[in-house]
Amino acid sequence: MTQAESRFLIFTPGVALKPARWLVMDETDLHLCPDLDTQGLHLLAQQKILRAPGRDEVAYLFGSADPFTGKGLFEIQERKRSEEFCLHLEHLTEMFADDFLFVGADNAPAHISRDTKLYLKDKQDCLEIVYFPTYSPNLNGMEHLWAFMRGQVTRNVRYVTLDDECVAVCVWLETLPLDHFIQTLGTLKKLTKHR
Repeated sequence: MTQAESRFLIFTPGVALKPARWLVMDETDLHLCPDLDTQGLHLLAQQKILRAPGRDEVAYLFGSADPFTGKGLFEIQERKRSEEFCLHLEHLTEMFADDFLFVGADNAPAHISRDTKLYLKDKQDCLEIVYFPTYSPNLNGMEHLWAFMRGQVTRNVRYVTLDDECVAVCVWLETLPLDHFIQTLGTLKKLTKHR
């Protein structure tokens, strides 16, 4: 690849170079109907039983974080279309305005849509999506964070309203100790393995 073909190698006189920052990003669904722990064996008549609210409601938690520092952004949206994904990316570029962002994400339809590609073309001076291979959730530490969050906050718990559940998730994220957060994303394990 020549310098003319790669925007990462081009130095434009008078334009300051930005430091790069790596973020991992993913979304997860938050349902009013509770997650049930269905793994493992349960004694007859001792299974966990929760009353369902009757009708499910859903919200979507978007999360992006620097797996080394824990700095990031978590937002709850009513939908998870390209529009909401690009809005999340816009908020990220505002939050990290001094950095060039490399954002690791999966190949969800909203991440690879025509609208998203147009948005990314306009943001190519400050943002690049690095797509993880298909069916490789183990590469994205946010998947581990969602699983941990479900075990701590939503599994086998019935909230009165979806808003109550969203508040509980936000409080959990805000109070999760930084070392637990970084360890859950898997960064510490990966770094110590390769030393």
